[in-house]
Amino acid sequence: MTVTASRFKKKWWSWLRFRICRGSPVRVTRRWSLSNIIAKCLNCTMITRFTEVIFNVMYPSITAHTKDVKIYPTRFWILGVFSFLGWFQCLQWNLWGSMSESVEAAFPGWGSETVAMMANWGTLTFSAFVVPMVWFMNHRGLRHGVLLCSALVAGGTVVKIISFTSDSQTFFTVMCHIGAILNGIAGTLIMSAPPMIAALWFPPQERTTATAVSQVLNQLGSAGSYLQPLVVRAPSEGVTPEDIRKDIRRLLYTYAGIGTAVFVIVVVYFPSKPPTPPSLSSQVDRLSFKTSLKKILKNRDILLITAAYSMCIAVPSAWLTVLNYSLSDLGMGQTEAMWVGLSAVLIQGATGLLVGRFTDLVYGHVKLSLLVFMVTSLASFFWFYILTTGTVTVTTWQIFMSVWGGLAFNFGTAPMFFELAVEIAYPCPELVIAGLLTGTMNILGLCFYLLFFIPNVGYQWVIYVLLGSSSCSMFPLMLVREDYSRSSLDRNRTDHSNTIDGNDNHAFSLCSEQDVKRPDIVCSKDSTDIKYEV
Repeated sequence: MTVTASRFKKKWWSWLRFRICRGSPVRVTRRWSLSNIIAKCLNCTMITRFTEVIFNVMYPSITAHTKDVKIYPTRFWILGVFSFLGWFQCLQWNLWGSMSESVEAAFPGWGSETVAMMANWGTLTFSAFVVPMVWFMNHRGLRHGVLLCSALVAGGTVVKIISFTSDSQTFFTVMCHIGAILNGIAGTLIMSAPPMIAALWFPPQERTTATAVSQVLNQLGSAGSYLQPLVVRAPSEGVTPEDIRKDIRRLLYTYAGIGTAVFVIVVVYFPSKPPTPPSLSSQVDRLSFKTSLKKILKNRDILLITAAYSMCIAVPSAWLTVLNYSLSDLGMGQTEAMWVGLSAVLIQGATGLLVGRFTDLVYGHVKLSLLVFMVTSLASFFWFYILTTGTVTVTTWQIFMSVWGGLAFNFGTAPMFFELAVEIAYPCPELVIAGLLTGTMNILGLCFYLLFFIPNVGYQWVIYVLLGSSSCSMFPLMLVREDYSRSSLDRNRTDHSNTIDGNDNHAFSLCSEQDVKRPDIVCSKDSTDIKYEV
């Protein structure tokens, strides 16, 4: 909108309000809407709320225009492309774990340590590169960050097929390690960017759902990897190691083609942000990267959430990539383990989507919901534990149900953790908060994978670590103080007007009640700007 058009709009609104309100000298602000004008003339708070609802439903375009916010269909393209990239990146991360028997038969030098190390590169590189990668995207914008991610994922798939130019198994192994490293670096932003995309492109009532979609699609990459045994044959009578190597070679060529295609799509069209923000909070200037880190390290509640999220998510997520080994102790082979892992990931995804949508519709009870989900997940993991100890007779349906319940309710906490952390840390950038959560989580996941390198350690210890981390994660969460500053701003939960000296002048706050009470934030009430001064 040009300056002339903006002035014309203000004059037009002033004239309209003068005619309706009979010359009431009210200052022009962007918070004025048709519902507020009518309700002001009637001077009734109940009618204010009622007319707001009616006009927001009947005339959403008018309401959005008067508040300088707009929702674009392009947001679904952005979410779809990024989510598919996240799905493919996770599939590459868990490339070898779901077909461990076939890999060990095709490449005799590979064992459980090599398979675990391929996944371990994801956590190693994440811990090393999360800070510079988050800084890069925060500084250069969403498009440059996603473009870099897609290039790294594509590069990780291409280097594997380069190894086919030689018959050397050592060369193939080295190229696979390099590919895992490149893919792991890309994972730093794949796992950190969902809250940023939701804040930049989606309205308040869709933010948590958008975050959940990105996280679920990323997690469903594990489901895709569990379908690989349908393409790569397991060692059996009549199946030679060379046959298995041909299957793996064909699969890697397919992945290289998909990775390159995704990179081209991102190059062609993937904007950083819409021309007009989708919400009031997205118009607020975020703190700088350096300032955000300082504030986060001084924020008790953010540190508690980080500890709770890391202990809750790290071990179950890492366990899923090596689930074959735990199930083998219960007498399950690779094919049966494939169906357990595949079905568990699918149920995880459905749970994450339902939780994200529920949080958007009924917000304000995230902490209680998290505790309920964490207790249910712990109970399911304990059920799996008593199966491994032989306390109860092992049956197939019990294995399925215990794994389903533990992983589904555990993953359902992820979008709620992200939402609560972003709300408490606001106006720190969503990307920085997500990077902190996922970075700490990956460090704990790295410690879990390193335990596999202990000689003759077996696999029974895994369930004890699973139970211990799930139990300890609830204690820091209980100490967290909830704060919904960002949502309060977007959902208009503040007092819309205050009478000053008996006049009809009204001041409209663009900051939430929680923000006003926070000593570290000064809210600027302005008709054209929304600022947080630290």
